[in-house]
Amino acid sequence: MNDRILIVDDEAQFLRSAQLALRIAGHVDVDTCAHGSEALEILRRGGHGIAFLDLQLPGSTGLEILEAVSRERPEISVCMVTAMSDVPTAVECMRRGAADYLVKPVSNEQYLGSLRRILEARLLRREAESLKRGILSEESDFPEAFERILTASPKMGKIFRYVEAIAPSRLPVLVSGETGTGKEAMARAVHDLSGRKGAFVVVNAAGVDDHLFSDTLFGHLRGAFTGADRERKGMVEEAAGGTLFLDEIGDLRAESQVKLLRLLQEGTYHPLGSDRPKSADVRVVAATHRDLSASLRENLFRADLYYRLQPHEVRLPALRERTEDLPVLARAFVEEACRQFGRTAIQLPPELWTLLSNHGWPGNVRELKGLLFDAVGRSLGPVLSLEPLKERLALERGGRQDPSKSGSTAGLEFPDVLPTLKEMEDLLVREALRRTRGNRSQAADLVGMARQTMVRKAKELDQGDTPN
Repeated sequence: MNDRILIVDDEAQFLRSAQLALRIAGHVDVDTCAHGSEALEILRRGGHGIAFLDLQLPGSTGLEILEAVSRERPEISVCMVTAMSDVPTAVECMRRGAADYLVKPVSNEQYLGSLRRILEARLLRREAESLKRGILSEESDFPEAFERILTASPKMGKIFRYVEAIAPSRLPVLVSGETGTGKEAMARAVHDLSGRKGAFVVVNAAGVDDHLFSDTLFGHLRGAFTGADRERKGMVEEAAGGTLFLDEIGDLRAESQVKLLRLLQEGTYHPLGSDRPKSADVRVVAATHRDLSASLRENLFRADLYYRLQPHEVRLPALRERTEDLPVLARAFVEEACRQFGRTAIQLPPELWTLLSNHGWPGNVRELKGLLFDAVGRSLGPVLSLEPLKERLALERGGRQDPSKSGSTAGLEFPDVLPTLKEMEDLLVREALRRTRGNRSQAADLVGMARQTMVRKAKELDQGDTPN
């Protein structure tokens, strides 16, 4: 959708003033025209997306042009400008498709305000159309943007299509998800798809005090504080024309939240030691592993900042919610580990999939990668050794909190009449065998039982299930 601007008015002074005001405000693609018939021909060619039309023009009136544009080029947003302030004229203009209506004399602020409203409406229309295409589409249009994210999950496919739809927007994006789910990789995909030519700049907000945060983001002038012997650019300036990625935004301190809010609201900032504001041409993408809605309730995070960051939110599912990705990720990580360790390809035993699918993965993809790299490094033969994985996963199980000590049943639900210990043991053995598809060695590992005991229990269950 083209946002080039055409101003049509028969007053030469008004044309020069309006064009200059828009260009000073950063809108460089501004053309002018003084004749109605010429303006209609220009707009019919489709090179402009926004038009400011005077109502009284030689050749063709503003209303005639508006009616023709609404019929032939409905993608063009038109603001009518007139010296007449009567309500019926304004209503008629809006009825025929005008996006806005201004009455002369028009100040620069009024002109820029109208343009801002039109641009916001066009942005919302673009996003709605893009989202509609994304929802209807079954596949990503730009799979190369997601090369850093290995997945075979339909859930992730839907997220990819949503990200493609919202990436060109100028509005902030909030990426949420547990540790290790790939939030930075998703933020980079947003940047790659945005079309922005500037850099992707990363700032970690965790544990940073207010002074360091301000200096990092906004920079400082020489002499701004003790030790500031030279001027320093901030990350906002480094990311000009690109994307500023604020990681762990949920850990940002209260004073810094206020300064970030001002940057998002006004698009300006002050380097330390300066009383002159600078404009910020950056797209902000923030990420957090925290539940910010809970932080709001606890007054740890500002509500106004949260809603400024949340026009677009991408929630990444945990690995345990997309276990179909385990084979894809495991093969890729093992191959990568083999390359780094300089060894030939290693085979993956069938038991690996049962072992991986029965773990909760609190560290998500990052945890899986670390475990598999360690296993490859400790494997001596041509087949991946499962012992390192079993040891690490057993340690994690051993480190879990005892539900009886926490007053919790860890998600278990019991009937009114409690089962006996024998009945509970039988249920546990059946479930372990079901999850391991009858592999008794793996089932024994899952529940911490000796293999011989599992074999005996499985036989007892088989005999008990056999009809007399």
